[in-house]
Amino acid sequence: MMKGRQIAAACAVLLLSACGEPLSREQFIRSDGTGEYSFTIELPDTASTYDLSFYTSIVLPVMEPDTLGSFPVQVLWQAPSGRYFSETVYYPADSVRVSYRRGFQPSEAGSWTIQLDISPEPAGLRGMGLVISRNQ
Repeated sequence: MMKGRQIAAACAVLLLSACGEPLSREQFIRSDGTGEYSFTIELPDTASTYDLSFYTSIVLPVMEPDTLGSFPVQVLWQAPSGRYFSETVYYPADSVRVSYRRGFQPSEAGSWTIQLDISPEPAGLRGMGLVISRNQ
């Protein structure tokens, strides 16, 4: 009889843990040529830390030399309270995925917006993606 209760308790724990927040989320926005990308992310826990990465793909014309080393990305954060922070980072053109922030701990819980402005947008840029991983 005790064994049946232990199995039921273990199943309940597994079911409850499966209903929690996913450890990683990603979004990708296809390029429309404007160089503007906007991501809305939910950061519900100010005690958790997150790793954020950008990813993209640049398709180069056949037989043309690759001279693009990196391109500037203006990153604008908007907190749930409406406060803003911005910075410029440089994306290495030969990298598909680039770590942007490791161990980021949000100062406010809720919906954050991250806007990227890539001007000028490199030729052949397919779009931009954002990966968010919650650290355990």
